[in-house]
Amino acid sequence: MGKRYLCDYCNKAMVAAPAIVKTHNKGLVHQRLVQEHYQQFKDIETILVEESKKKPCVRFASGECKFGSICHFSHYTVEQIQAMGEYVASKNRPKDVIFPSFEELVLKLMDEKSNKRQDSTDGITVMYDKNGITHTFPWTYNTILDNYPDLLPPSVKRLKIEDFEDAKIETWG
Repeated sequence: MGKRYLCDYCNKAMVAAPAIVKTHNKGLVHQRLVQEHYQQFKDIETILVEESKKKPCVRFASGECKFGSICHFSHYTVEQIQAMGEYVASKNRPKDVIFPSFEELVLKLMDEKSNKRQDSTDGITVMYDKNGITHTFPWTYNTILDNYPDLLPPSVKRLKIEDFEDAKIETWG
């Protein structure tokens, strides 16, 4: 038994004679499978350019097109091509995001620091209850987390005096 050639696209083994391999590579099934393999790596812009130049395939619409991806006609519907066009246009559209200048960022930071609440100092969080009693905690809160009160688990939420009004304090140990 001589050398064998295995076509990776067709998963077919044959005698490794140049004439046989050449005939196989020119075959319709092989060309269709090679085209389908490389079609999966194309980006949507390339597909849109190629398919928009083609006319719709009448045989594919009726389910009789045997050429598959090597057909000279488009196997995409008009709606699919329009959807691809809209996607490409939205992807290539410049974003309307205006980034603030360095000066604006510095001014905002300075304003936040000057208007910062005086509830945390040197790693200690200070809390005042309605009777005027000061409570200090040995940790600090990240004030950014106050913007997401509904999304945080109870262990991360900022403590309030109201959370301790109905607390039952028991001795340990």
